[in-house]
Amino acid sequence: MERFEIVGGQKLYGEVGISGAKNSVLPLIAASILSEGKTHIRNCPKIYDVEVMTEIIKSLGGKAYFDGNTLILDTADLNGSELPEKLTGQIRASLFTVGPLLTRFGKAAMCLPGGCNIGKRPIDIHVAALREIGVGVTYGEYTTFRRYELEGKRVVLRFPSVGATENLMMASVKSRGITYIVNCAKEPEIIDLQNYLNLIGAKISGAGTDVITVEGVEKLYSAEVEFTPSPDRIEAGTFIFLGAACGGELEFSVPSLRNSLFIAKIVGNNACKIIQKDDKIYILKFIRPKKGFGKIVTAPYPGFPTDLQPQLVACASVADGMTVVEDSVFPERFGYVKELKKTGADLSVYANACVAVGRKTIAGACMSAADLRGGAAMVIAALAAEGKSIVGGIGHIDRGYDRIDEKLRKIGAKVARIEI
Repeated sequence: MERFEIVGGQKLYGEVGISGAKNSVLPLIAASILSEGKTHIRNCPKIYDVEVMTEIIKSLGGKAYFDGNTLILDTADLNGSELPEKLTGQIRASLFTVGPLLTRFGKAAMCLPGGCNIGKRPIDIHVAALREIGVGVTYGEYTTFRRYELEGKRVVLRFPSVGATENLMMASVKSRGITYIVNCAKEPEIIDLQNYLNLIGAKISGAGTDVITVEGVEKLYSAEVEFTPSPDRIEAGTFIFLGAACGGELEFSVPSLRNSLFIAKIVGNNACKIIQKDDKIYILKFIRPKKGFGKIVTAPYPGFPTDLQPQLVACASVADGMTVVEDSVFPERFGYVKELKKTGADLSVYANACVAVGRKTIAGACMSAADLRGGAAMVIAALAAEGKSIVGGIGHIDRGYDRIDEKLRKIGAKVARIEI
């Protein structure tokens, strides 16, 4: 086991390197099942969830390995459609393989997916959408999916689920006719998936809007392709809140903030000045927040992301004044708050909302992460606190941040990874 030992109170200065988006890379790995060739994913984060997804590809008969920061996937010889329980039980992203397996082999089988404990995360939206286009689903020790004659249809999602949108896109690329996915997710990661699928021969349009159109094709390409996913907007947002909580000056490439500028502007109303140095670099000059952030409600994209809710709360803990953070996506996603309160942070949870009354100082504490983004919030609080903090359970943090301790040290943070 490992933990972080963090000495807070340091302002942060320097250039921040943002990895490819975790939420793009995981469905792209699943989508490579469709290519029957080689896929090179550039700027791929070397995180735990990527490791598990590549092991899933290998378990199905494929190959996966890194060449520097490029992940190479060879899915030409895939020969299986049943996912091993020991892998699917570890990450929710394993569910993304169902759509491409249905398209390639006509069937898929898996146990319930794992992932962070952030409240109820059922798969019923996925199942309902797949059934709409003709997929049979049977529940048992394993959930089994079987493709019959898939017909293009108009499928209305009851909630704009990212995973269900992606699964339906991949399951319908070779359907007869045209599939319309209505009330779909609009995240930048959906656009990445559309662009990759079109690169291998699919005909998909509308990603980023309320309706995605999938025109079925007879076959997909098996050529070798290269793809660069969007920079991770959640990682960028995490560093923005880190800067606001600690003070200092951070540099971001223009592409790395492309999908996170509205987060910088939220902070900019309070705790930072945004300067575009040229067409390549943004400079964010931070001061610790002098007032609260008001009321922020999480919502599907383009709203405030639930994956940045804990980081915002941590930053609000040291912002003079009150901040109210309401989570309309995962109402139970406040399990981390009891750990943040060990620093002396004035936080109160009411149903699906957290009220933060900022303090000028919080103190170092021993905290333990139980989920990915809650763990990131503890790192922010520890870096903003006076004195030394211990953050345990950092395996959760490693699921979504590529060597975050190394990146933090490069900008002046005092963070050590300790084996225990």
